[in-house]
Amino acid sequence: MRTTVAALLVLITCAWIGPSFADPPAHAPAHGWRAKQHRYTYYRDHEIYYSPESDFWFWMDRDGDWKAGVHLPVRLQQYTVGGISIELDSDKPYREHAYVVEHYGKGPKKKKKSKY
Repeated sequence: MRTTVAALLVLITCAWIGPSFADPPAHAPAHGWRAKQHRYTYYRDHEIYYSPESDFWFWMDRDGDWKAGVHLPVRLQQYTVGGISIELDSDKPYREHAYVVEHYGKGPKKKKKSKY
C-alpha cells in the first residue's frame, strides 16, 4: 500500500512539474535554444510580406492600416517580384516592420549617381 501511494505521489509530482520545464515563459528570453523564427518574403517596393509557412499575405492598405489574407489584392499582385527572404520572431511581420525597414530598406532600391 505504501509503495502504491508513494508511486502515485511521484507520478502526480512529475505530471505537475514536467510542463514547467518545456519552454521558458513568454516574457523571458530563450536561453540555449533558438526561438521560433517565421520566414517571409519581403517586397520592399510596396511593403508587402508573404509567409510561405501559412500561405498568407500582409500588406498596408491605402489608409496606412495593415491587412492580411490568403489573397493579395489584384492592384498589388504586380509588385511581387524580386522579394527578399527574411526571418522574424513574430507571426505578424508588421509588428517588426520598423526593424525590417531599418535593415532591408523601403521602396525601390536607389541607384548611386555616377560622378561623370
